[in-house]
Amino acid sequence: MKETKWGGLRSSSGDIAGRSTLTSSGIAPQADLVSISLATQCRCEPVTYKVRITEKQMDKKFAVFIDGDNISPQYLDSIFAEISQDGEILVKRIYGDWTTTNMGSWKVKVFESPVRIFQQFRFGPNATDNSIIMDAIELCNQSNDINAICIVSTDADYYSLALRLREIGKFVLGIGKENSKPIWQNACNQFVFLENLNRVSLPQQNAHSLATLESSLPEVGKLLDFAMDNSRSDNNGWVSFSDLGKSIRSRYPGFDPRSYNHKSLLQLVEAFSEDIEIRTDESQPPNYWARGIKKIESEEADSTGIVKRFMGVFGFIENEKGNYFFTLSNILPQSRDKKLRKGTKVRFSVFKEPNPIGEDNAEKNGKASNVEIIEE
Repeated sequence: MKETKWGGLRSSSGDIAGRSTLTSSGIAPQADLVSISLATQCRCEPVTYKVRITEKQMDKKFAVFIDGDNISPQYLDSIFAEISQDGEILVKRIYGDWTTTNMGSWKVKVFESPVRIFQQFRFGPNATDNSIIMDAIELCNQSNDINAICIVSTDADYYSLALRLREIGKFVLGIGKENSKPIWQNACNQFVFLENLNRVSLPQQNAHSLATLESSLPEVGKLLDFAMDNSRSDNNGWVSFSDLGKSIRSRYPGFDPRSYNHKSLLQLVEAFSEDIEIRTDESQPPNYWARGIKKIESEEADSTGIVKRFMGVFGFIENEKGNYFFTLSNILPQSRDKKLRKGTKVRFSVFKEPNPIGEDNAEKNGKASNVEIIEE
């Protein structure tokens, strides 16, 4: 991408004063065009330039709309953790008919999470969908702060809403199951499958015992584990302290290292040096990054099993923990030219552990990578 010169004023003589440089790269197809008009003070003609603002440059402010009739409450914490990695959540709403028995599990969950609930009686098959569609458009028209919308549903009826929101310059994130229709997935800027979300195990706060401060604090080790698992990281697993702090406060706004007798987050993390390693740079003041030692070791550990089925481009591995799904690209190059059939012994890395209580096979199956045939 070429450099775009902007920020200048063109005088009557044709000179441009006060230039600055903006370098852009990797322009996204959905980038918004923003016109920057420069006023003039003395006999200067205004010059207008068009600058593309990419998704990476945009600081996302999300409004989240959850179709409670269509999504299980077991995903709620994982959904919010996923969205928080990409921006700040300003609005959280769950819609459904709260008078029905199938919303009973949601009633328990909303007491644990700060989210607004909206009642919609089932006057028709798409009553909840229509309510979300109208409220999403209304909110976008009323609030200048919201620039990203997340619709959580597997229902393809929202595809038209996604297209309309993108027409007015909003970033649209869809979250739903893998069996979501392609038209719904492709209508969004980005679509995340529920089956790919981490199972978030939140550290519990004792909300009923407030006799002392300590009794209401989440256990610090689990708190750091939660933050490490739900923060943006680079390819080597390093998480910046800035993102680490944001992840903690997105779930616990009252978090303060001093509550644990530490002056800073750095001191708190340093107390867990056996579990978390820290690196820094030479900046002043320095930047810090953290990486979980145990997590790296567990990811490098291999598991073994036998091929249960292989259909040419994908298959399943079975061991004592359950079934693991894998694709042709997950097989190591040195094993791809070998015959892979039912009963073949393999070694593999666990990308996702099986979940025996999942609602369907996609949730119940784990996922494998780095599959290698074991020679006998």
